[in-house]
Amino acid sequence: MKSKTILVTGGTGFIGNHLVNKLISLNYQVVVIDDLSASDKTNFPKQAKFIKAKVQDPKLNKIIKSIKPEVIFHLAAENSVSSPVNKTLTSNVIGTYNLLNSAKNNQVKHFIFTSSAAVYGESKVFPIKETHPTKPISAYGISKLTGELYCQQFREFFKTSIFRFANVYGPGQSSLNEGGVVAIFINQLLNNKKPFIYGDGYQTRDFIYVSDVVDALILSLKKPQNTTLNIGSNSEVSILALLKLIAKLLNEPADFIKKPQRLIEIKKSLFSFKLAQETLDWQPTTSLKKGLLKTIEYFKE
Repeated sequence: MKSKTILVTGGTGFIGNHLVNKLISLNYQVVVIDDLSASDKTNFPKQAKFIKAKVQDPKLNKIIKSIKPEVIFHLAAENSVSSPVNKTLTSNVIGTYNLLNSAKNNQVKHFIFTSSAAVYGESKVFPIKETHPTKPISAYGISKLTGELYCQQFREFFKTSIFRFANVYGPGQSSLNEGGVVAIFINQLLNNKKPFIYGDGYQTRDFIYVSDVVDALILSLKKPQNTTLNIGSNSEVSILALLKLIAKLLNEPADFIKKPQRLIEIKKSLFSFKLAQETLDWQPTTSLKKGLLKTIEYFKE
């Protein structure tokens, strides 16, 4: 029996690469679309097929028709909160709509969209549940929320599963992307550089290890349904405490350079994963210390 064909956009990126390898290990036929603007094919598995393309390309419908995927994981995105607005709109809004429309035209059965904690903006109630009001404060957050709304518009044609990720970290994450604070701190400390901390360092984040995120995505594949789910650890860590923990694990001093607070940075993030637990029987299994040790090992190699 032929295995299911799955398309992963952004499949050479940090989370995408982990997902592609997991899908291959489960014997799915995997096709990746990526424009390689934020990644490369250094660790791309030979078992997957690669197509270089942008999701906003008008030729996308023709590409999807040739692939004939049953399921699409849409991870491709301009994921920097400080990216120019027009770049974010083109990739994250026009690109997502273009992909959804191509999925409709080609009888895709399940569309899985990766969103972000950024859709909530400055939250008032913690831990944040999926019913919390959405009020993004960055163009990136607005673009992700718009992508979610478009996904909901297409639910008459196929199942759409929406995942709002907390701060994902782990091996393979770029230390060049501002969202990858774990990778940035590890890389700077290993190279005897003082990390930057914006503001007082007491802003908190909910860190979730990449393999736990991939587990949630795989579970959604096995239970196609229209859902919007938070994927986080339900624990918060301040940026200052994170730096101190990483420094301790590396046996390095936790010295840092203080920079002015950024206006597009939220003060607190803490995710409830209760709905994901009820819906997918999912919960995170990797502690922050264990995940950091694995990430440090990757950077040392």
